[in-house]
Amino acid sequence: MARLGFRLVAYVGSFLLLTAIYVAVYQWGMATLEGESRSWFHALEVVIQSMTTTGYGQDAPWETLAMTALMVAIQVTGIAYIFVAIPLFVVPWLQTIVEPTPPADVSELEDHVIIVGYTALCESLVDELESDGTEYVVLEPDEERARSLHEAGLVVLHGDPAAADTLEDAQVGDALAVVVDASKTEQIAAVIELDQRDDDPRVLALVVDPSHARYLRYAGADEVLSPKHRLGKALGDKVRPVVDADFDLEVAPASADDTARSDTTDRQRTNDRDGHGDTNPPEAADTRDDGLQLVEYPIHPGSDLYGEPLSDCRSIETEGVTLLGAWVRGDFLRSLSTDVHVDVNTTLLLAGTADSIESVAEATGLSGSCYRPQSEPVVVAGTGTVGASVIGTLERSDVETVVLDRHDGDLVDVVGDATTEAGLAAAALSDAGTLILALDDDVTTLLATLVARELEPDLEIFAAATRSENVGRLRDAGATYALGLASVAGRMLALRIFERETMTFSDRIRLRRVDVPGSTTDPLDRETIRDRTGCAVVARERDGDVGPLLEGETPAATDRLVLAGTESELEAFREAYGERSVG
Repeated sequence: MARLGFRLVAYVGSFLLLTAIYVAVYQWGMATLEGESRSWFHALEVVIQSMTTTGYGQDAPWETLAMTALMVAIQVTGIAYIFVAIPLFVVPWLQTIVEPTPPADVSELEDHVIIVGYTALCESLVDELESDGTEYVVLEPDEERARSLHEAGLVVLHGDPAAADTLEDAQVGDALAVVVDASKTEQIAAVIELDQRDDDPRVLALVVDPSHARYLRYAGADEVLSPKHRLGKALGDKVRPVVDADFDLEVAPASADDTARSDTTDRQRTNDRDGHGDTNPPEAADTRDDGLQLVEYPIHPGSDLYGEPLSDCRSIETEGVTLLGAWVRGDFLRSLSTDVHVDVNTTLLLAGTADSIESVAEATGLSGSCYRPQSEPVVVAGTGTVGASVIGTLERSDVETVVLDRHDGDLVDVVGDATTEAGLAAAALSDAGTLILALDDDVTTLLATLVARELEPDLEIFAAATRSENVGRLRDAGATYALGLASVAGRMLALRIFERETMTFSDRIRLRRVDVPGSTTDPLDRETIRDRTGCAVVARERDGDVGPLLEGETPAATDRLVLAGTESELEAFREAYGERSVG
């Protein structure tokens, strides 16, 4: 708008100046060349008629060549000014009429979230809020950007977030929270203004650089959140087990292409370690029909499940296949909610028999990897904010680590470049079970992923992505699991706004074999057990063979059921079907 105003001033000013010059020259020409004097207002009338091509006045025709040339120049100049005005003023004016404009106020909002400083880090937060049915409004000081965000479908209010009037228009007194994306330090003025208000709104500040956190706390933010810290913790947590089984699990192909690792058996150590297989291993592994498998399936944008509510993923369950939960933006969720939608940062965890798992892979086109015991050590590349968080998370879990970085430091075990074969070899990558890439930029992470996958085809590679669009590229480059910073930020903010908790590792999934109760008269089908206790029936064991419990099938008294559930859910099974059931 400022640029348009400058154009208008320049246009009108030059037009008036040129008109005055033409009037003066016309007066002189008529008196000197034509021998007839004219008043200035008569000359102005003739000039305006000529410039607008509405007529040539009563003085036409002119006797001299010079006056004729002057009138031609006036006419051409006038036409040029008219044509210039169309793209400069008429078209923009029509656009302002046709284009939608952000609302002037959002007085109807309540129990909403106000977002100050909308960046890529807040995109997934908006997705979380829309999925949850929570209203929001973005405060944007730049009018053109506010209009652009409004056209993109966001609820936007144009105004200065640090101005009391703007906050009043956004109904800050009725808001659940105010999220300030302080990746740009100028947003600190909004935090100061919010702190001075009598209605005392809850302010959550988001920082990319943790060194800026103290300024926001000084300004009055209730909480200062660092998505990089959360990203590192999420990658570290991915190494830790979410499933504990009291029996051996089979390691078998987990994709529609019938591919699996060739050396998985000798790399298993304990059943309480979390493992993840390669997405494109070279040879087939053990494929016995009676084996029980745990398989992870990352969701890609081309999948039918992409963008759907997480609860819709239950549709892939068949006889012999149970969906245990999903990794969603860094958190493992047992409850598959309709309020959470599947995106590129979603990975499903399935349990089932070999044949059933294979049929699901073929039907859905998903390509997954075996969830298997994790071997140590874990090589961590990078000691920035994300890397330091990964290291701290693993150390607190007593996971052995080898830290690789280009520069020496307190956390560094090996100095080397993760994008080179020599650097990874120096970190003893061949002896590691997992490589976590927590590097400074996505291009470097892509290069390191390619090199590591070339060196170790069976290696687990977890990668941090600064930009969400690079999550898929990292997977294509060979990463087993990739997580985007923006997705983690949105998930973290949503959890803090609604004060929700995710699964703790003390409440992980237990796979347990149980005796079929002999004294109960209640139905023992899969749906009844899940509805009553929360436990999922993964399979039934009969005469040493593991197979699916078919729909409507009642297990025999000599059978054993394989249940998946948390400790509290297994306790609910004990209470419902008898203490001796769980063996």
